[in-house]
Amino acid sequence: MAETASQQVVEPVRRVSIGTPAFPPRARDGWLFVVGLLIFWFLFNGPPAGEIGGFDLRFGLEGPASGNPWKWAGALLVIALVIWGERRGLASLLITKPTGKDIEWAFYVFGGVMTWSWIASLIAPQEDNDGVGTISSMSVTGVVLLIITAAITEEVVYRGYLQERLGSLMRSRWIGAAVSLAIFIAPHVVFFGPSWLFHQLVGSLALVAFTLIRRNLVATMLLHLLINAPILIPTVLAKL
Repeated sequence: MAETASQQVVEPVRRVSIGTPAFPPRARDGWLFVVGLLIFWFLFNGPPAGEIGGFDLRFGLEGPASGNPWKWAGALLVIALVIWGERRGLASLLITKPTGKDIEWAFYVFGGVMTWSWIASLIAPQEDNDGVGTISSMSVTGVVLLIITAAITEEVVYRGYLQERLGSLMRSRWIGAAVSLAIFIAPHVVFFGPSWLFHQLVGSLALVAFTLIRRNLVATMLLHLLINAPILIPTVLAKL
């Protein structure tokens, strides 16, 4: 008899060594991961065309904001795949209630990242580029929605799904973290330019390290939101 949603195997995250996967792989995990990759490639990253048959696939949105609906759809489908396909709970995505220490460390790490950003700006001030210009041209509300969308959906897909599934399949979270980080970095470099690596790579590394150590995606989402919040500054300044 097929398992029902209420009969799902819920495998809680265990506090084990950093590189040890929280759950062992199953026979069907490989092809289910391929399905997840297809969702990531064809849905989460947005449509390959602006419209199909006269239907606006960007829903009237322009620029980075046009990808928001697709990121939410992709993240929700990934969660559905985990719950009804893998028969695992949200804990396998590291989505659990954060502890006080999780939140506390999120702010500590944020402080460290901001310290590096300040030092980097003294060494080599980040120049304006097309990516920064695009963000600056958006409305403040649009940038806020972009920050929230990225903090939640990107963590679900990159850290909760790609990192943890690859970690389970390869039997090493270190491998999962390295591969998912490379995939995460690529579009940011394309959008913001190579200088992003010097100024912002530390933030991405912090997100990965924090997730590996704390194993709590909700706290990582908070950290992601805090790290991205300063991109509001050029937008606000452009409106003055």
